[in-house]
Amino acid sequence: MAERGRSKCGSSGNRILIWIAQKDWPRSAFYWFYFSALGALLPYWPLYLRSRGFGPRALGDLMALFALSRIVAPYAGGWLSDRFGQRLTVVRGAALLAFVCFLFVVYAQSFVAIAAVMVSFSFFWYATLPPVEASTLAFHGDRYGRIRLWGSIGFIVVVLGLGPILDRFGAQVTVPAIALLLLGLWFATLGLAPLAPTPTGLAPAPIRRGLAPFLVACFLMQVSYGPYYTFYSVYLAHYGYDKTTIGALWALGVVCEVVVFWQAGRFFARFGEWRLFAFTFGLAIVRWIVIADFPHSWPALALAQAFHAFTFGLYHALAVRLVSHYAGPGAKARAQAFYGSAAGAGAAVGAAISGYLWVSVGPQGMFLSAAAVAAAGFLVILPRVKGRAQEAC
Repeated sequence: MAERGRSKCGSSGNRILIWIAQKDWPRSAFYWFYFSALGALLPYWPLYLRSRGFGPRALGDLMALFALSRIVAPYAGGWLSDRFGQRLTVVRGAALLAFVCFLFVVYAQSFVAIAAVMVSFSFFWYATLPPVEASTLAFHGDRYGRIRLWGSIGFIVVVLGLGPILDRFGAQVTVPAIALLLLGLWFATLGLAPLAPTPTGLAPAPIRRGLAPFLVACFLMQVSYGPYYTFYSVYLAHYGYDKTTIGALWALGVVCEVVVFWQAGRFFARFGEWRLFAFTFGLAIVRWIVIADFPHSWPALALAQAFHAFTFGLYHALAVRLVSHYAGPGAKARAQAFYGSAAGAGAAVGAAISGYLWVSVGPQGMFLSAAAVAAAGFLVILPRVKGRAQEAC
């Protein structure tokens, strides 16, 4: 009897350990803090910069410089991880340096000084993600979305919580909020189990053909997001919305995104990856047009934010999955870095252009231009979708 009792206890204990391993709380915490910081940066950093006296063009240029880090940093982090197999060391070191560099923002007064802080801290911050993304796919496969959704939950908590605080105390509260979240990110990396190392002593695995058109499409999608990431909060404030409402609209998009991350595996199985990828571009076109044409309609803006579930949530889950298909076992982090760099280049171009579009064609014209860029991305993806359809036949 005692033996059987111990066996049951052991079996129960094993099930608990397996459940904990499947949930992977340290990895979920990493995503939570990483995207919580994004929840403070995307909606409220442009408002903070505007409170410092920067106009639309300067604001667009600063956000473009911020996005430039995404071009180099993901590849640097991914290459170091693949080359030396020390993924966890890279992630922990980059997270700590991101926090330290950001602290210098309190001393930055000029455009150049703020730009230097933004580029330096964001370089290390962005470098933390590709090794973790590659490792999450390796460990969890189709359950990637259920681990990654904790990042979306963190984004929601911060964007909803910070809006009312900024309404009461001002945009300068954004600085200590981001600093604390970056510190939390570093602490989260200390709890990560060793990330799956790349076998050393092997020749670098090749990146397979066909990656370039995929990266061009991802680049164009991020260019189309430039006005949204740089000016959406300013756009809403321009039309009379307070920071609490602005935060609620941002959060609504990410709430919908969480649902899609949770069910992403079912979408892939039912509809096919490339068809869904093209669909995300088509919906992005509609989303930017709705934002441009109905700025005074809260329901229309809410509908457009609900589309974020697909134009970002499903899009990103698909992009991470598809880019992994183009790389062998020794090049997964490098492939994720290529994707991150293409996205960063698109974000930088989109942010820089959006400031000039705001001045030249107006806020609504800026979002209509974003729709045109998303349409170009759709046209790049379309031949791939047709090719897959012919293969199926």
